[in-house]
Amino acid sequence: ILKAVGSEVVVCPTDVEPDDPRSYYSTAARMAKETPNSWYVNQYDNPSNAKAHYESTGPEIWRQTDGKVTHFVVGVGTGGTISGVGKYLKEQNPNVKVWGIDTYGSVFKKYHETGIFDEKEIYPYVTEGIGEDILPKNVNFDIIDGFTKVTDKDAAVYTQRLSKEEGMFLGNSAGAAMKGVLQLKEHFTKDDVVVVLFHDHGSRYVGKMFNDDWMRKMGYID
Repeated sequence: ILKAVGSEVVVCPTDVEPDDPRSYYSTAARMAKETPNSWYVNQYDNPSNAKAHYESTGPEIWRQTDGKVTHFVVGVGTGGTISGVGKYLKEQNPNVKVWGIDTYGSVFKKYHETGIFDEKEIYPYVTEGIGEDILPKNVNFDIIDGFTKVTDKDAAVYTQRLSKEEGMFLGNSAGAAMKGVLQLKEHFTKDDVVVVLFHDHGSRYVGKMFNDDWMRKMGYID
């Protein structure tokens, strides 16, 4: 789609260190410096990311639940959504619980629980849109009450299930978020109002999670 509208798409390796000049972090920063009249979004560390969700998404959730939301669950990548929404909701009601969905191969869960950045936690994973091998400045760990990790297989399977069973054509991180909510069910009561936010659209995954041949190749379905 991006190429169709004239964009240049640069594909970067994901199995290199964040400070490697080939990483997408380094490549984006370098290209911004080299490209006249460009803007480096820097969504990982730009405070406008979390601020936007504090000023818009958080108030929207509060209004649409009539202030009854008890839990907010969302996938964590740059950290903007969970930090911005979480801050707003806890300002309205400090008892609101904020849960992050992480993936295996990411550092978030262990860092939140121990304060240790463990490089042994970092390894390649398939799930897209959540998890990181860095600690973005936009992830406010003080706002987050806990994390749960979802496997690549479960994230992919639940991405398909949301489409086939619920008619919701959503992306890979949405499948992870849905499975994560189910993993957290012991933390909820029948009277709780649990909000889970789905970030992305399924159109980006037609060749993967919505392709049964790919799913079989990965060993996710029979």
